[in-house]
Amino acid sequence: MLRVLPAPVVEPPADGQDWNDPPEPASAPRYVQGRLAVDLRHRHDDSFFGPQATSTPDLPEAGPWALRMIRAVLEAYEGSRSPDQLNRWVVPEIRERAQRRGLLARRRGRRTGRPPVVRTMLTSFPADGVCEVSAVVQADGRVRALAMRMSGVDGRWLITAWELG
Repeated sequence: MLRVLPAPVVEPPADGQDWNDPPEPASAPRYVQGRLAVDLRHRHDDSFFGPQATSTPDLPEAGPWALRMIRAVLEAYEGSRSPDQLNRWVVPEIRERAQRRGLLARRRGRRTGRPPVVRTMLTSFPADGVCEVSAVVQADGRVRALAMRMSGVDGRWLITAWELG
């Protein structure tokens, strides 16, 4: 006949409280079933996790950066540059507008072969971390006026408004 015997305990005794010992009443926290350690019911605001505004001295020099970005956006408007290259530097509405205009330009097939030229450009800083640019550009065989607003976000300039006359 077989008899089942408990296995002998071969582990050394534990220092401190063991699972088999009753909890110590004064130092042991009370366990409440159905509660989370972190309250996730309230939505967090984006003031800490979202895009962070950047001060003007912490941003690249606005003039040369605006000059390069004006050329890049105008090339996307002409269809000679992919608007996806602008994702990091412009808000989605401006990128989508450049994508539509570039698609129409490629369908028409009218390309001058000359890159856009910025004839004159003026910058102003109405607030900390904000730069407004007005320019006269020559693109697609036409001379046009341009107004652009850049905001400092996450250590870089972000084009938030773009109007081409």
